[in-house]
Amino acid sequence: MADEIHPADRRAFLLAGLSKSSKLVEVGPSYNPLVPKRDGWNTFIIDHASREDLVAKYEIHAKAIDVIEEVDFIWRGGSLADALPVDQHGTFDAFIASHVIEHTTDIVTFLQAARTVVRPDGLVILAVPDKRKCFDFYRQPSSTADAVVAFEERRDRHELRTHIEYSIRTVLKAGMPAWFDTDTRPTEIIKGLDDLPITLSLKFNNDYVDAHNWIFVPSSFRLMMLELGQTGYIDLEVDELVERPDTEFLVRMRPGFRKLDLPELQARRRALMDQILIEIAEQTRQIEGAPLYLASQPPPPPQPRRRWWQRRA
Repeated sequence: MADEIHPADRRAFLLAGLSKSSKLVEVGPSYNPLVPKRDGWNTFIIDHASREDLVAKYEIHAKAIDVIEEVDFIWRGGSLADALPVDQHGTFDAFIASHVIEHTTDIVTFLQAARTVVRPDGLVILAVPDKRKCFDFYRQPSSTADAVVAFEERRDRHELRTHIEYSIRTVLKAGMPAWFDTDTRPTEIIKGLDDLPITLSLKFNNDYVDAHNWIFVPSSFRLMMLELGQTGYIDLEVDELVERPDTEFLVRMRPGFRKLDLPELQARRRALMDQILIEIAEQTRQIEGAPLYLASQPPPPPQPRRRWWQRRA
């Protein structure tokens, strides 16, 4: 099992070794930047729209408007690295993306872009939803095969399958999209199957329509990164990964990786595949009547509403 981190240590873990003078690029922070310029961070922001457009998008959230910061680089499609001038490539101390990677259509190209913009000794810092503790509860983890196919197809829109899964499998607990791993309240399915025709109509839509595309537990993320690295798709390696008791796990990756010989690689792959099954089984502790059910747990504290329905990678 991955180490678990106390919620209060989230920021400390993600930003360890960085200072306000570090040159940082943050992707898609909208109205919740991790390293805001207004606090003195040397941050450059990449988003899919200008600040003015983001203000219009989030105008119903009155408190959000004041904290949306100026967007430095607008991403219009393709590789995120293409949104930056070439002379900025390889100059950043860290690439930061909190709850962004799961929205991407092509995770390999996303990670390649992250590697392109950071220094050889830089960091790629990610906060990733843990499907056991959020509205992806009933969806299956994404595989390396999924990642390779999306890359080889140069996918820039989500598959219809992704939209169907996102529609018919999304659940809440007590109206909330994320929860603690000890939350034994029953899930609530958001949509009925009668909404399926609306979802199917997306096959005629040429615009990007948002969805959670990549589904992970900690070990499935580790396995995908290991296999993508060892097969040459990415030049990054997981340096640290820690779980939080709710919602997500946190990852710090570094450029480069050690090429493993076949026996060691196979042993690591098998161990991670075994651990994936264990981690998925652990989520059944939340289901009443399951063999691992956690009975008589105190009610979890209320969770803030997340902007999962509004995000766009």
